Amino acid sequence: MSTNGVDDRAGVSGIAQEVGAFYDATELAWEAALGKSTHHGYWDDPGDASISLEQAQDRLIDVVAVATGLDAGQRLLDVGCGRGRAALRLAAMTGARADGVSVSAFQISTATAAATEAGLTDQVRFRVADVVSLPYPDASFDVVLLMESACHFEDKTQALREIRRVLVPGGRIVLEDVLTARGADPGRWDEVNRLIPVSFITSDAWSALLETEGFTGVSVHDIKPHVRPTYAAQLVNLARNRDDLAGKIGEEPTALMEHLCRVTSALGEEGVMSVEIIAARAPVHAP
Repeated sequence: MSTNGVDDRAGVSGIAQEVGAFYDATELAWEAALGKSTHHGYWDDPGDASISLEQAQDRLIDVVAVATGLDAGQRLLDVGCGRGRAALRLAAMTGARADGVSVSAFQISTATAAATEAGLTDQVRFRVADVVSLPYPDASFDVVLLMESACHFEDKTQALREIRRVLVPGGRIVLEDVLTARGADPGRWDEVNRLIPVSFITSDAWSALLETEGFTGVSVHDIKPHVRPTYAAQLVNLARNRDDLAGKIGEEPTALMEHLCRVTSALGEEGVMSVEIIAARAPVHAP
């Protein structure tokens, strides 16, 4: 029997339950704004209007794939896998086996259906689980990927310890996320924090956390200029899909999503929000 779609919500606690409930309730709204991938797009040429948001989102996965160094026969864990697009694309591209976890039951159900549609259920599995108590044995994965999910972690230190535990010695963590830009006023996030359970920190803070937990070779790559067209694209999409969305989820949640997209787009355009790729290796020896 396939283990796809396993629901470990009993192991989800604290703010992770809030995050899961938030995405369960807002997935249709995110789809209206961003499509089937709940993350930024990446434009090699940010001025190239011929590249759609969906194409750019797949391009971001491809950029992240290079950072993972993932190979056939290796195992990938995608933490905060969303609808599973990254795990499925990376598995198909590299021949690796992939597991994806999310605290949203809706996302896991959708990801599992996508794996079935792609014919990848023997290669890619999804389950509801929390990063602070991952349901995997020690040294289970060669790579752990976090695409725009670590900003939701309440206890980032415990999350890194669990990730280190499930990585093979010398395994790789790759974190692509929304961060607070260096020198930006953290107070500018107050409105976003009121709407979503998140905790945005700088890449310097992430680097320090990784090094404290024994990770080595930390590298940081700022991709902010390449993702910037996402902000205009999500507003255009949401405006185009607004009436249909309101008919499905109601006027109030739709207006809330519009407000959230306007706020985050402004933070991105103003440079308060940064998007960066951080990579590091787990210790070769146990700490």
